[in-house]
Amino acid sequence: MPIRALCTICSDFFDHSRDVAAIHCGHTFHSHCLIQWFETAPSRTCPQCRIQVGKRTIINKLYFDLAPEEENVLDTEFLKNELDNTRALLSQKEKEKRDSQLIIDSLRDTLDERNATVESLQRALDKAEMLCSTLKKQMKYLEQQQDEAKQAREEARRLRSKMKNMERIELLLRSQRPEVEEMIRDMGVGQSAVEQLAVYCVSLKKEYENLKEARKASGELADKLKKDLLSSRSKLQTVCSELDQAKLELKSSQKDLQSADKEIAPSSYGDGEPEASPASLW
Repeated sequence: MPIRALCTICSDFFDHSRDVAAIHCGHTFHSHCLIQWFETAPSRTCPQCRIQVGKRTIINKLYFDLAPEEENVLDTEFLKNELDNTRALLSQKEKEKRDSQLIIDSLRDTLDERNATVESLQRALDKAEMLCSTLKKQMKYLEQQQDEAKQAREEARRLRSKMKNMERIELLLRSQRPEVEEMIRDMGVGQSAVEQLAVYCVSLKKEYENLKEARKASGELADKLKKDLLSSRSKLQTVCSELDQAKLELKSSQKDLQSADKEIAPSSYGDGEPEASPASLW
């Protein structure tokens, strides 16, 4: 079995990267490790057997002649150390993996909580948006109602003013001269009074025109009714004449029937009661 020597100070195997030193007791170490040992130890002794060491007895550098095929040969101790190191590293990695998994699980739980919070906030936001939309619709409806109420107030004010003017115009139409003069004096003087008088004059003019139109329409209607009455009277007279003629014809027919009944009666009577004549039916 090939020999794998190691430095008992640092516990690393010897290789070509660092120099190897030896003491007269036979123990070998890394040259750098041995120098540090002598610098930190209270006395100059061998790190392994504790024998006193002098500077002259130290071999600072050893040379090893290794066969080429032996360089690639791995002994059991080295493999064991490598396996232990690998197992330790694997155990450390597994621990790190478990710690990472715990962190991941914790982060997932936190993420789930955050997602639940976000969903809750989203639902609250949706409700708030729906409420906001409803309030906007209600506000729009109230604004429309307010506009309609404003228009209604304006219309009511206009109608009250118009009604007041109509009442005054009606009063002007029904009142006598002293009352009209008193009303005009109550208006005062100024532009407003002039405007009010102008309104009354225009209204009176319109009322006069309306009365003229109504009178004209009434006259036309009266003429039409007179014509209809004359036509109806003429028709009535014609009907009455025809009725009188029909009465005369009816009386003549009755007389003829009575005469015929008298002529038929003697020959038609028997032992029984006489039959009723057609004339008796009239």
